[in-house]
Amino acid sequence: MKMPVRTVASLASALALAALLGCGGTSAKILERVDSAAPPVSNLRVDVILLRSVSTCAIGKQCTAGDPSNCFYVADAAGPRISFSTDGLRFVRPGDPAIQTADRAQCFTLVLDDATTAAVRELMTGLRAQVFQFSDGNIDLDIHFREIAGNVDAWFIRYYTGLFLEPDALNGIALGSVSRDTDLVYAITGYRDPDTTLQPKVDYCNGTNKFSLGVLGASPYTWMAMTDRCLRPETLLGTFMLQTYLGMRDIAGVVNPRTYPACGEGDPDPHTWYPGTDDCTRDPDAPACGLSSCPDTTAFYKHVLTTHWRQSTPYNGNYCADGRMDYDETDIDSGGVCDLIGR
Repeated sequence: MKMPVRTVASLASALALAALLGCGGTSAKILERVDSAAPPVSNLRVDVILLRSVSTCAIGKQCTAGDPSNCFYVADAAGPRISFSTDGLRFVRPGDPAIQTADRAQCFTLVLDDATTAAVRELMTGLRAQVFQFSDGNIDLDIHFREIAGNVDAWFIRYYTGLFLEPDALNGIALGSVSRDTDLVYAITGYRDPDTTLQPKVDYCNGTNKFSLGVLGASPYTWMAMTDRCLRPETLLGTFMLQTYLGMRDIAGVVNPRTYPACGEGDPDPHTWYPGTDDCTRDPDAPACGLSSCPDTTAFYKHVLTTHWRQSTPYNGNYCADGRMDYDETDIDSGGVCDLIGR
């Protein structure tokens, strides 16, 4: 099951915080704001795939649910245009023969416009600065952008009553963009078509796959549709924390306890566990441990990167470089997708 980070924001707030983080200058100037005597312990490669136009088609049956919120729909400027039952709902590439025999179908395109593309680049630069600062200079992000300008026909899956862009749908165009050095992968799309005004229902503007659910290459994968909810630094930071948590748990083998000890009674060595993104009130050494709700998620993320990040061991988020045979490999770090990435 995908694990969304729920957020609400606007483009203005995103750009404002990016500016505060120094996104208008060079990366070097941003990182100089942290007084670190030693170079970063972990240099994480982040591959960001900017999909300027993605087309798909919803096929299924009419929604008869009494509550419209239980339906998937495609809307236009006037409001919902066609609704679908989530039971049997599929998303196929345009031209798929199943469209002709479906009870109902609606094709649409997600367009990532110039302004939003520029905003995503600014947000990623801001994320690099924020992570560097939060980790006291121990983590530096090496961000690689690949912009796919032409339209991509893709299939999605149902995600609650919305949709999610599966990594497998991008293998043919994106496997060459990632490598054994990749630690985190982002696929970024728009959320509507400004020309037709068609806009599908997007329950959650981002979702992240763990390794067992399928990833792009050999690293955790996040899809983000850049709605106002998703186009803000807090959302991006949350997806980064979730991806690195999955890497810590599934590649590095750092334990995330199912049951934590009482507040203040954790292991004296905080590097023996790495809290999940929802552990703000459960992590025994977190400032909010024991509270009924998390008062400041960003402050908790800073605590995790400052206290629990392994400062003596470089991070690895890629199973094709973990020194063991796992997932689809046929030998240690070879076979399966390991033989396909970066080509």
